[in-house]
Amino acid sequence: MLTESPRTSPEPFDREPFGREPLGTDQLELVRLAAGGWVITDLALPHDDPACLLAYVQEDGARFEVVWVQSPVRTAWFDSLDAILDEARARRHRRVA
Repeated sequence: MLTESPRTSPEPFDREPFGREPLGTDQLELVRLAAGGWVITDLALPHDDPACLLAYVQEDGARFEVVWVQSPVRTAWFDSLDAILDEARARRHRRVA
């Protein structure tokens, strides 16, 4: 379940390079949120373009809940961040194709 936890910094996110993933000319960025969890953004799009936001990710023990915010919008569970990034890559490529 996605829940908000107390912020540990005044910023809403932490852009430290936690998981920047090159995809040829495409790139995804996994950004840790100060409130907990992550967002996945598509660096091929400007950050002011709402389509650059692909998903919200929240860790729940040993699994991760993902809310995909681009079509098809849905919630899914994954066992690893790598599996989430694989799915994000596939979704991004389907959207471009």
